[in-house]
Amino acid sequence: MVEQGTGEAVVIATGDNTVLGKMSRLTRGESSDDVTGLHREVNRFLLFVVLATITGIIILWITWGAWLNKDHHSFVTFKANVVNSIGMIVGFLPLGLPSAVTLVLTIVAKRMYRQRVLVKSLQIVETFNSVSVIATDKPGTLTQNKMTVTHLLWDTEGVYKVPLPKPAPVQGGTLLQTVGRLSMGVVNTDQRLSVGAISVARRLSSGNVNQPKRMPSLSDDDERHNIPSIASEVQAEAFKDLLVGAALCNNAEKQIVQDAQIGQDVSKMKSELRLVGDAADTALYNLCVDRCQVDIDAMRKNNPRLKVLPFNSSNKFMISANELVSVEASVPQGERTVLLIMKGAPDIVIQRCSSYKTNQDQNLPMNNEMKQKLFNRQELLGKNGYRVIAMCQLKVTREQYDRMIERYTEEKRSQSIAEDLNGFPSNGYCFVGLFSLLDPPRTEVPDSVLKARRAQIRVAMVTGDHPTTAKAIAKQVNILTTEISEMNGVDTFKIEHSPTGQPTLKLYRNDTLLEQHVPGTVTRIDPDNKNARKMVQQAAIDAGEAEPDPQPPWYKRAWASCRNQVSEPKSDLPPSSKMEYIPYGIVVTGADIGYMDDFMWDWVLSHQELVFARTTPAQKLRIVVEFQRRGEIVAVTGDGTNDAPALKCAHLGVAMQSGTEVSKEAGDMILLDNNFSSIIQAIETGRLLSDNLKKVAIYLLPGGSWSQIWPVFFNLWFAMPLALSAFWATIFCMLNDVFMSLAMVTEKPELDIMSRPPSIREKDHLLNAKLLFHAYALVG
Repeated sequence: MVEQGTGEAVVIATGDNTVLGKMSRLTRGESSDDVTGLHREVNRFLLFVVLATITGIIILWITWGAWLNKDHHSFVTFKANVVNSIGMIVGFLPLGLPSAVTLVLTIVAKRMYRQRVLVKSLQIVETFNSVSVIATDKPGTLTQNKMTVTHLLWDTEGVYKVPLPKPAPVQGGTLLQTVGRLSMGVVNTDQRLSVGAISVARRLSSGNVNQPKRMPSLSDDDERHNIPSIASEVQAEAFKDLLVGAALCNNAEKQIVQDAQIGQDVSKMKSELRLVGDAADTALYNLCVDRCQVDIDAMRKNNPRLKVLPFNSSNKFMISANELVSVEASVPQGERTVLLIMKGAPDIVIQRCSSYKTNQDQNLPMNNEMKQKLFNRQELLGKNGYRVIAMCQLKVTREQYDRMIERYTEEKRSQSIAEDLNGFPSNGYCFVGLFSLLDPPRTEVPDSVLKARRAQIRVAMVTGDHPTTAKAIAKQVNILTTEISEMNGVDTFKIEHSPTGQPTLKLYRNDTLLEQHVPGTVTRIDPDNKNARKMVQQAAIDAGEAEPDPQPPWYKRAWASCRNQVSEPKSDLPPSSKMEYIPYGIVVTGADIGYMDDFMWDWVLSHQELVFARTTPAQKLRIVVEFQRRGEIVAVTGDGTNDAPALKCAHLGVAMQSGTEVSKEAGDMILLDNNFSSIIQAIETGRLLSDNLKKVAIYLLPGGSWSQIWPVFFNLWFAMPLALSAFWATIFCMLNDVFMSLAMVTEKPELDIMSRPPSIREKDHLLNAKLLFHAYALVG
């Protein structure tokens, strides 16, 4: 990155050919011309009205030509019958329907806005009535996205419990008190550094992380009692390494932000200093600054960053390189120390370590036994809902670092890089320790998930967290319930490879083997196929440039276009039968998705409670597509640029207000408060829209038909004069129908609105036999 002066760069792609360009292309295309479910229902309504009108006019002319004009030639003239035909058209057509539908959509959209849901298109509101599956992220949607570091852990025993502010006592216990009790049962809180930790942190604030270790004296007997029995200086050194990593391998920083609240005048925006960064980085930043009084700005200035590999959903780790300030100013530039710090998912970071630091400050080889102990420690924290971050480091000289970067540059030019880590080594690190972070669930989410279950809507968690952590949070928010997942059990499957490399999937229920399955043909999404691309919106961003399929004849395209206006199009993906749900939960990891064929997808998606962990955006897209193949109407949440394909592919893409602009553009709606409960409220409002539209249709059909159709027939048969001409009948329908239908538009929801199953698009139509009977036989 050129910050000053000039630089040269080679441009290999521009516009839509870049990665961001291809992502942005997902948000364009045919979105403005797509036919929504509401369009089809209104078109079906109008098709019935047109057919009824034509039938009525045919009856008029048959009656006039075969009887009246023949036997009573001067009774009704040709011109009079033309006027009667126009009156028949005015009588049948519900002229107030477009205005009434627009009013319904506008009122519902404003109601959703008050519920902190911004709908980008009025027509998409009807989709809420049909949603049967919600695939939701965890951070910020199900949880508060306010992570707090609770513990620092190293080796197999070392632990420091971060002191948290005590909440005010409330009868019955607050959420923080409950979390505090949970933390007490997870790790041993007898080992604390307390004043010693603060002293180490103050030493780090000077910026000299290479200063010889020393432990300050403690005068408080209570604090001395909390120091572990092993060497205090060693414990302080282990704590220092974790604190240095938390400060330097961190992208969170204070920035001046101008942000207008919803509904606030932009001209009245006020600038404020705000901590900007993802939730994990801000938690580590607050640990250093608020809990340990580290001058993080001075530390970063004295130990400047040389290079960084940002965190991404594929690697699930971040690496930074910082040149450490030297104690002696006379140290040559090439002999200065460069600290490489890696932090990320423990199951990935630990595998890249060749050594670890012990409680005695020794570097020992990382063997399988030690790895298993660390994984067990992670499992213990994850089972209680903690997110765990591992940290490791590697010290090299500046000369070694420069040679490493030069070698990377040469390999990149020759395109011979096996794993592109921006020049950083892929392994050989020394494991330092773990951070446990707590992100409490939103207090209203558990009730909202139960409300969705009563409405027969399945909620599937799709997250990048470790399976143990995802499972624990899913239990807290009722995605995995006591009635099903704990009493019946949680299903799993394991993959084993034969000596020939053939994978075998073993399906377990409560640790009991159900069956073994050898995967057959795994269905792949072909991004080069034109029809599939419409379905998944170009699932693979780096797809090739294959030729599109030949187009069918013009008459078939015309018929398909007309049919698409009134009925759901057939899926371009291979069909799969919709299975009955089984009363069990299941937890699936992203690494296993690549081995799943249609049989496995049928088995996995038939579970009532689902959790997908360690997933990538591409795997999230695959999950959405597999749900759709089984007839589900899917709503999916996302906030990142890579989530754009899944948001665009889903029937209802829910973007977050805190997400990227690409995700907001790809989504159909935006959650202004990033709250899962707002989705449930929007679904209830969408069901209210469907109910009120049916009430408006029942009112408009007989009101605009029988009162004006029978006078036309009576005028023709019995010479009864028309009370209103065609012109005044049109004015009457336009004004009377619209204003009178407002009573139907503002109807409140029925008591059982969230107890009914989702609407089935192929069966539950706005216009059906039941509605016609009610409109013409009862009301009319």
